Amino acid sequence: MASLTRSKQYAATYAVGSYVQNANIGAFLVTVRGGSDAVQDLRNETGSREVIEMIVRNTNAIGYTITNSAAGTITLLVDNSQWDAAGLQATIRGIASISGDDSTSIAVEDSTVVAATTVTAA
Repeated sequence: MASLTRSKQYAATYAVGSYVQNANIGAFLVTVRGGSDAVQDLRNETGSREVIEMIVRNTNAIGYTITNSAAGTITLLVDNSQWDAAGLQATIRGIASISGDDSTSIAVEDSTVVAATTVTAA
């Protein structure tokens, strides 16, 4: 019987404790910060025309998760053939200040974006 030898060239890469993507889906950690570099609490910013909607729409996010804490963090899943951390950061900072349906102004001009190293689902 013939045998097949697997080529290392096409072998999958599996890494414990890190985010590995095999498609054009990039994961990025966004920390929403205002003008004084203060972290913005996003837990009440889920309504129409508020900061989360503006960030998701402007980045055309495929998926996202918002930290349920005062950390001001969002994990965005985007098409990484279109986005990198620097481009996302510039776009989010360009939104400037958002005052949504609740009339609370949230500043985003000092927000930071880094490539995610892990993605967790619960």
